[in-house]
Order: sequence, then C-alpha cells, then structure tokens
Amino acid sequence: MCGRKLKVPPGEKVRPTQDRVREALFSMLMTEIPDAVFIDLFAGSGAVGIEAFSRGARSVTWVELDRRNVAVLKENVAALMPGEGEVVCGEVSRWLTGAGRGRQADIVFADPPYAVGRDQGFVELMRLLRENRVLGANGLFVSEMPESRPPDEVEGWRLLRDRTYGHTRLAIYRMDGTENAE
Repeated sequence: MCGRKLKVPPGEKVRPTQDRVREALFSMLMTEIPDAVFIDLFAGSGAVGIEAFSRGARSVTWVELDRRNVAVLKENVAALMPGEGEVVCGEVSRWLTGAGRGRQADIVFADPPYAVGRDQGFVELMRLLRENRVLGANGLFVSEMPESRPPDEVEGWRLLRDRTYGHTRLAIYRMDGTENAE
C-alpha cells in the first residue's frame, strides 16, 4: 500500500489485520491475486481489500455493517484507489444472499468480529458462499480468526493452509470442483 497509513475507525470493535499477518497472507496468495475478483467481508478499515488491489486484483468489494466504519472505509478507498472498488454498507449474510449472489469471485476474505466467527460462524459463511455462487468454482476463502480457534472441516472445501502469526490464525480453503451449488 505504498507505505501510506490508513485511517482506522475509532473504538475497539475494529481490529485491523496486522502488517505482518497481511504480508504473510499476500505471500501465500501471490499467484492468485493478479486479475482476481476479491471480496473483503467484515471489512473494517478496508486494509486487506486495498492491499489486494495494490497487488493486482481486478476488482474489490468491501462489505461492512457499521456505518461509522463504512465512512472511514470510504475515505481510505477514495484516498488510495480513487474511482475504484465497491463499498457496501450492510449485513454480510444478507449481502451474500442478495446483491452478492452470483458474483463468482476468485477470493473471499473474512475477518469477522471474533464473537461472530465462533461456533458455526465460518461454516455458515462457507455454506452461503457456495450456495449463492458468491465464490466461483475452485475459488479461495480466507478466514482470519484467533489462533486458539482450530479451522473448520467443511464438506465441499479443502483446507490448503493453516498458519498462525502471534494471536492470529489464517486458514485458506479452496472450494472443491465446479459443482457450485444452486
């Protein structure tokens, strides 16, 4: 991101992905990013999507629920990517079953509030991505979660990478096959 500082929404609700975690993530996705359609769910400041764009993603969509976070996110996108990308203010699962349906993205990144990711949170996200064709056949889903939470085993998905960086875990899944559910 050219060393530019992003604005971060005030308060403790937003946990921007740490620079070293983001660097590790994009090192793992290096060959997948160029010309990719990238979706950043629970986007917060938008740092991950902005990084994807700076590394060659063709398009980026950010989805964030909190209006205050969206205002900061829009400022960041306007400052670093004028005229590019789509910022959506809305609830992630509603977007996945509505406007996001049929997007056929190459990569979807999700860093939900840790309370949302507990229990069946990521399993439900993965189900919605598949059923609503938000993620294209053989697309990648990246989940960021606390290091203490093991990655889920979900039918129709292969866990490709599971890495821990301090208190953060990144799990990268590939959706199996072209039989993308209707």
